[in-house]
Amino acid sequence: MKRGAVFQFCCLVFFLGLASVSWATPGKKYFIRIVNNLDNKQLAFVCKSADDVISHSLPHRGDQFEFGFRLNFFGTTLYFCNLKYQNHHVVFDAWKLDKQLLRLCGGGVHCIWRAQEDGIYLFNTQWGNWLRKYVWDN
Repeated sequence: MKRGAVFQFCCLVFFLGLASVSWATPGKKYFIRIVNNLDNKQLAFVCKSADDVISHSLPHRGDQFEFGFRLNFFGTTLYFCNLKYQNHHVVFDAWKLDKQLLRLCGGGVHCIWRAQEDGIYLFNTQWGNWLRKYVWDN
């Protein structure tokens, strides 16, 4: 009898833990978009997770690239991106299980990052504006 109660308790704790991160659902599809907003400059980027490497070049202003992924079961999915143009680069977390970041990305479903000469901006889906989050390293 005790073994059954322990199993039920473990199941309850497990499902309560999943519910505590209900703002990000394992198995749900999420998206990251990179937008080149640089004046006549090519933007190159590499985005990585533990399982994937996505590399692409955006030669013109207005060019964009979007990719999708699914959150792993444990909720530990992380994508970081390295963006480069001319002699500038920046590395940042483009998607991670972080309430503030996911709120800005509309529940994390769609994180839109834009490269400009003065830095990297994230589109705030809640208010419909761009927020500068990072500046370029030289």
